This record gives sequence, C-alpha cells and structure tokens, in this order.
Amino acid sequence: MSFYERHERTRIISPDVSKGREPDLTYLPVEVLSGPGNRAPAAEALIAVEIVSPSDPGNDWMDKLHDYAVMRIPLYLIVDPRERTVTLFSEPDHDRYHTRTDRKSGDGIGIPEPFGFTLDLAMLVPYKD
Repeated sequence: MSFYERHERTRIISPDVSKGREPDLTYLPVEVLSGPGNRAPAAEALIAVEIVSPSDPGNDWMDKLHDYAVMRIPLYLIVDPRERTVTLFSEPDHDRYHTRTDRKSGDGIGIPEPFGFTLDLAMLVPYKD
C-alpha cells in the first residue's frame, strides 16, 4: 500500500499527452517522487487541483480539463475565485470526464474516496478587482 502526500507544482506526465502539466496541487505516492527532478507519472495521481488564473482561465477550463481526462486522473477540482465556484470532475474516459459537480461559495462539495470528505466553501474568496 502506498502512502500519498500533497505536492504543489509537480510536473505530471503521460505518454498520451504531448506535454506535462503542473497542477497547483496533487496527491502522489511518496515513492514516485524519490527519483530525480520534480516529475511524476500521471497514472499515479489521485487528484489534480487548479485555481483558475485570472489572466488565462481557458487553460484550466479547457486545456487542462481535456489533458487531465486523457491522463486518466480520477478527480479534477477547479477552484474559480472569479466566479466564487468550485467544480469537481470525475470518471475520466478518453478525452473527457463523465461526471461534473458544481458548487458556489457557501455550499460544500463532496470529495469522494479515497479522500471521503466534504469541502466547505464558506471561506471561498473572490479575486479583488
């Protein structure tokens, strides 16, 4: 059984996608990152989390959404401070996710196993203008 830990800005790679991606946050097995560099196989990631960039929101909502599904990352969580929303994608198949759950600030969103908790969105703060 692997022990997983949180990693920030680790390049995840897959032979199915032409370039690596660096999620803002991901959970990976400890032993995966024991090698050189800050790279890990996408197949080992439990989740990819992105905070939408105010300067390039399409990268998180289109490009990474597509690539993470192709990489078969089981969960993709997008935090969008512009809209004060959180969206969870799950069940990747080929180039898309089959399940999408949207919640707004003040709600909670269920993060399924292996995490198994509800993320409270009461403190979700929008970007300042």
